[in-house]
Amino acid sequence: MKVFISTTTFAEHSNEPLSILEKNGIDFVVNPLKRKLTEQEIASFLKEGSYAGLVAGTESITKEALEQAKSLKVISRVGVGMDNIDLAEASKLHIRVFNTPDVLVDSVAELTLGLIINCLRKIYSGDRNIHNKIWKKEMGLLFKGKVLGIIGFGKIGRRVSALAKAFGVNIIFYDIRKIKDSFAKQVSLDNIFSYADIISIHFSGKETLISSSEISKMKEGVVLINTSRGSGIDEEALYDGLKSGKVSSAALDVFHNEPYNGKLSDLENCLLTPHIGSYAKEARIEMEIESVNNLIKGLKGLKSPATGKP
Repeated sequence: MKVFISTTTFAEHSNEPLSILEKNGIDFVVNPLKRKLTEQEIASFLKEGSYAGLVAGTESITKEALEQAKSLKVISRVGVGMDNIDLAEASKLHIRVFNTPDVLVDSVAELTLGLIINCLRKIYSGDRNIHNKIWKKEMGLLFKGKVLGIIGFGKIGRRVSALAKAFGVNIIFYDIRKIKDSFAKQVSLDNIFSYADIISIHFSGKETLISSSEISKMKEGVVLINTSRGSGIDEEALYDGLKSGKVSSAALDVFHNEPYNGKLSDLENCLLTPHIGSYAKEARIEMEIESVNNLIKGLKGLKSPATGKP
């Protein structure tokens, strides 16, 4: 039995995930290009390799790719989101799909807090200045006393809320479900836009939640954070908001198209990271181990775990 591992950095920090495959008699091929594969490339690998399993990253796994993968029985996603996979087609072809919904909670939540503090205290700006031999102190803001608006109050959103509470922050959140929380108050999406000093996106859908009309409703000088889905923010509208000062600063770890090379990188008040939400060593190793264990369960025909949401 043979599987293809399409993620770009699999087993770089621990050989245990590969050892688990070996102990279970599973042959594997690791992404030889060591970068995110295009739709055509992943389709070609799956078509030509006769793979029974796929350990997948964020690359797009389309209907066309799945139709050509005649031997594929299981896809095990290294991560939470599965919007890069045509799940309807996978179901039609009886391909079982797994993910790792719980591993990234702390990793993404801690990155989110880091990005918020970075934006408020202008750490990135001070760093750039000194690297350019400029000694310039820029006035920042405290996190304490601010209103943090969280869009999407799943496991990651709730963890962000719990961490932020220690800073003396007032927390409001929006979610499509009714949720009771002792730290945070559930409000409408419009109330998030109207009252939050900082807005952090943690939803699992594909829709664009923040465009020019939503930005116009926000407080002057709002801070926007997105560590969830690249579709969450209209990047053109965000660029305009940052240029005008309506949005004082923003931090993005996810983008509509990755690798990102758009014009937000020209702005000093926009902090950009290359989709590193899972790139905490401990979380990455745990996630890779869980992904191969899920793959093995799927190949052995055991009951599939719940997919989960962030």
